[in-house]
Amino acid sequence: MNRCTKAFFSASLSAVLGAVWVGAAALASTPAQAQAGRIFPMQVERGVITFTAPPEVALNGRTERLAPGVRVRNEHNMVALTGTLIGKTFVVNYLRDPAGVVREIWILTPEERRTLPDGSPAPGMRPNDIYQGG
Repeated sequence: MNRCTKAFFSASLSAVLGAVWVGAAALASTPAQAQAGRIFPMQVERGVITFTAPPEVALNGRTERLAPGVRVRNEHNMVALTGTLIGKTFVVNYLRDPAGVVREIWILTPEERRTLPDGSPAPGMRPNDIYQGG
């Protein structure tokens, strides 16, 4: 007994293929997220961090402790593991938790380093001084 008729099978296959094409078209039409600038919380602070022996780091020349579950985002806004950053120094924006330990870190791109933490141009910088890519 054949319960799956050819008409039902071909209609199902057409529906699945149609959904795949619609999904592919939607993905192709979305702009690349990397082109948009990052927006930081208003409470961020700017500093220089050296990853010495996580959870211990040197932040602005002082030994600090990272919060359990700290999130570090690299220049491409992807999560970076603290163990892979040992011995490296970066200019960062960071947030502290209520206990005073560092809970979020954003490693800055060259363009972001030329701005204040709120995103406005740094004093003395002209619009043409900001890196435009290339």
